[in-house]
Order: sequence, then structure tokens, then C-alpha cells
Amino acid sequence: MPARATVYWRDEGWIDPIDTQIRFDAVVYNADTGVTWQVLAPDGSPGKGTIDAAVLYRAPDKGAFPSGTTDIVVATARADPLRKAFAWVTLVGLGPAPAPVPRIEVWPKRSTLYYRTGANNDYMDVSNKQQLFRAFLTNTPDQQVRWTVDSAVQAGTEPWLLYQAPNAGGEALVTVRAQVVAAPLAQDDAKIILLNYNWPGL
Repeated sequence: MPARATVYWRDEGWIDPIDTQIRFDAVVYNADTGVTWQVLAPDGSPGKGTIDAAVLYRAPDKGAFPSGTTDIVVATARADPLRKAFAWVTLVGLGPAPAPVPRIEVWPKRSTLYYRTGANNDYMDVSNKQQLFRAFLTNTPDQQVRWTVDSAVQAGTEPWLLYQAPNAGGEALVTVRAQVVAAPLAQDDAKIILLNYNWPGL
């Protein structure tokens, strides 16, 4: 007993570990009550799970096995090896939880800056001509960041970038991109609007 059971894979990511094992029992009548146990596949080959001396069946890791894989637990009477009883164990579940995907976020998302010279930009202080961007990385032990400004790679791999506006130019939109060095598909963008300051009446 039980004659049929459903058990989750040992590495199942969303289940209580107690549901990855089950204890069996067998009763022998009219003879020595000793029983030996084994786990077989339906074709008679060794099964996927294991059973110990305490008659506790433990599921294997899922690996490449499909959900619904069946093991057969066989109890054999020591007094007569031809006397056997069988239990069917169905192994179900999705396996381990997928590894979290590396992520990166850049802040601030938008910034408006003025060119360092030209027009009336001298009226604007330095804080309006540069922006410190910070990258926040999650789900990755590697905290190195690859920064690009309009696809031009920037020096350094720190999780911050100090962008300074060019000397002069016209109204423009600049893209600052941060990528996780160890996982380049993890990336995030920030936008900078570059302007000239025009003092009224000048």
C-alpha cells in the first residue's frame, strides 16, 4: 500500500519536499513477513526513483524525463520470491524553477541638458549640462555594465556613467544604453534631450 501514488520530481520548484517522496508498506500472509523492495521501469529496467530500507520511495530529479513518467515499486516476499506485489508511481511536475533572468534598469529615464557653449548657454550652470546615470542590476552576480551613447562604447564598466553635454550643437535626442556585460541581452535605455538656452530678448 498504496497501490498507486503520484509523486513530484525531487527538484520540483513549486512543491513541498514532502510531496517528492512516499512510504510504502506490504503485508505477507501465511509466511515470514520479510519483504525485499526494488524500483523498476515498466519495461523491467531499473526505475528512476529509489527506495530505501525504511521503504521510503524518493523521486529523482526531473532532468530530461517527461512529466507522467512511471516507476513500478516491487515488493517480493522473502519466503517465496515468486510472490510479488506491485505499486505504480507516477512522477509529475515541471522540474526546477527556471533561473531568474538577469535584469538592468537605468535611472533617470529622461534628462534635458544644455550644450556647454553657444546661444545663451552660459546662463545655465554646470548641473544643467551633465547627468549622472545609474544602472541597477538584479539576478546576476556580475555587476559590470557596458555603456553606449548613441551606439558609441564608453570607457569603464562601473554601474554609473557621467554624461557631459557636447560643446555646441542643435536640438538633439541622445540614447544612453546600459547592458549587463555577462548577459548582453539584458539592457535598458535612457533618453537625453539636448537644447540651447535662448534668453528672452537676446
